[in-house]
Amino acid sequence: MPHSIPVFCYHNVSRTDGHTPERFEEHLAAIRDAGYRTISAREMLACLRGNAPVPGKACVLTFDDCHLSNWTIAAPLLAKYSMTGVFFCVTDFIGTGEKRPQLAPEAGGPELLSAPESFRRALEAGDVSQFMNEAELRAMVHDFGFEVHGHSARHQGCFRSLIQTGSQADAHAHWSAWGIYTPAQRQGCEPSALPQFETGSAYVYNGYWPTEGGLEAGGGLYYRRRSDAERRAFCLEDFRRCYARIREVNGYGDEQYFCWPWGQFDALSEACLREAGFTAAFTLERSANVSGTNPMRIHRIGVGKSKNGAWIKSRLRMYSGSLSSRLFFKYLRKRPEIASVLYMTDSEKLSGGSRQMVNNILGMRASGLRVTAVIPPGSEIATALVPLATGENPVEVVEFGGFKQYVRAASFVAELAARVQADVVHTFHAKAYKSAALAKARGARFSLFVNRGVIFPPNTIFALYCLAAQGVTVNSLKCAEVLRKYQVPRNRLRLVYNSFLPENGTLPPERQPRKKRGARVLYVGNEAPAKGFDVFLRAAAELVARGVRDLEFVAAGVRNMKPFEELVTPGLRLRLRVAGHLPHAGVLAELRDADILVLPSRQESLPNALLEGFACSLPAVVTEVGGMPELVHDGVNGFVRASEDVPGLADAVARLAEDPALRLRMGRVNRRLVARHLGNAAKTLTLLRTYFGEALFEPLPIEDLARQVAAEMSLSGLEEGAPCQHR
Repeated sequence: MPHSIPVFCYHNVSRTDGHTPERFEEHLAAIRDAGYRTISAREMLACLRGNAPVPGKACVLTFDDCHLSNWTIAAPLLAKYSMTGVFFCVTDFIGTGEKRPQLAPEAGGPELLSAPESFRRALEAGDVSQFMNEAELRAMVHDFGFEVHGHSARHQGCFRSLIQTGSQADAHAHWSAWGIYTPAQRQGCEPSALPQFETGSAYVYNGYWPTEGGLEAGGGLYYRRRSDAERRAFCLEDFRRCYARIREVNGYGDEQYFCWPWGQFDALSEACLREAGFTAAFTLERSANVSGTNPMRIHRIGVGKSKNGAWIKSRLRMYSGSLSSRLFFKYLRKRPEIASVLYMTDSEKLSGGSRQMVNNILGMRASGLRVTAVIPPGSEIATALVPLATGENPVEVVEFGGFKQYVRAASFVAELAARVQADVVHTFHAKAYKSAALAKARGARFSLFVNRGVIFPPNTIFALYCLAAQGVTVNSLKCAEVLRKYQVPRNRLRLVYNSFLPENGTLPPERQPRKKRGARVLYVGNEAPAKGFDVFLRAAAELVARGVRDLEFVAAGVRNMKPFEELVTPGLRLRLRVAGHLPHAGVLAELRDADILVLPSRQESLPNALLEGFACSLPAVVTEVGGMPELVHDGVNGFVRASEDVPGLADAVARLAEDPALRLRMGRVNRRLVARHLGNAAKTLTLLRTYFGEALFEPLPIEDLARQVAAEMSLSGLEEGAPCQHR
């Protein structure tokens, strides 16, 4: 039977982490007792290239990372058994100094930390003392006769997906995140505020990198996908730096080998490795190493720290024959990344739901994804998308008006999704989701998400269409509750709250105590019965009748006052200003000038005006309809009253009017809620996590934010009940 050469992969050898010295020595004894000898990487490469016969009983021992324990413990044990090893070094971690004692810590040798802690210190603070220094690496080559090769310049990790695994405050936080977040990002946030996601090799995955969003995207921390060109440039720079440094250390000239971090590679990274000059590469794929094996695809067997000598002997038998080695194979599979998202709507209006779709598009564009938007001809949405269709990473806008013809539209969706290589299709409004679901049923390959942003009952077969979707995104728990009543499966529902996107890229400044007396009470909405403008007028009239002083009432968005004239009492008329229909900027200006926001709706989903008021540091008085009670917790960041409860609404406004400190505290809670959890960067991250498959139903931490704000105001002398200057 033709022979194969087993190659074993170790890391550190210490009692702190990895293999204990006793377990590692057990492995060496097992290799000796099985009649095997260890050979160098260069000897093995001669066999793979056909320049020497493949020996019958030979193996290679490799050690990734060049942890200090390889010098103090592994090297002396290899010498004791007259064996050789191949050590792969992260070249940016090569320190200076004298050789350290080759003794275990208990015998007077240097302290040994775990591998994760060693990497974290190197990435966070440049402390490379837990890795072999140059003097020790040279001694491994010249004094022991071992080989030292490259393991990349930095062993750079990336967030290969946006499936959250915790935060950097967690004890199990992966060390690679300290090389993903920049020093400024780490210093500017508490560790608990920096999420961690599934990690992988930055040489193989484009990854999603924390990046400050521009003004257009509303600022905040986005996770931007790197392009293939950017990854190629990164790989070439890292590999060339690694090649030059390791060549200085080992003196092997042009014959330089490489070990893939995490054992992972792909066509792009392999091409870069060849271009950098490396002539062989070790993976963590398992198969035969025989004459003719690709030198850039050398197979290795990872050795778990719990494996004993008997396990080593069994792997020697399994991987010493070319046939059995191929039988017990393991090949790497690169996991998919989300690179392209297609949004579709049949709406012609730039409504609240359409604005949220535009916010999604802005967020995905800022995240480096390719974005395609399908809208009807002549849609008002086009005006919001025009600025996004140029510049870096332009959005492709496609006009299509045939969603009423479901079969024809399904063909259109399938063809477009294939052309733009859409990983995700996300539909908005009534008809687009049907075409996308039919396209999926006919074999189109994309993940489908259906947006449902209203609490009105869906049509009777909506739930059937949802079975073709990976998720139904809702902007409130109330919306989810309605859909569950209409048989939409619970496992399809995904909670994605609306986002606020400031027009100039930054939130208004946090509100400060004002000197002037009085309070301005603002209504934002139209005159439709669902919005409850008549309820607002009745509550305002009651406050005037009660003699509550220093109140001014403003209505923004109402075009026709004629149906409401009888509700405007003479006393209220003196204090009421009807601003009429305003452009979006005008509404924001009214919010900035107000002190209390009142939304007395009879029927509601999750109004954008509520988030806009929060961004302007306003406390809110709302009715208990739709998703509003999810954002306003009674007595915490505003007040919630039953629909049509005019006296209750008046009481809540009076309570806020008489207590400026309470208004200030609640408003600060709301602004912080938007800044941290309801900004466009936060929503984009939630969407991406949803697209990656997380079933998110995360509540907003309103009470936690309220406690933080109360504590801060107490320290500054602005706690509730303390003297406060009136406006």
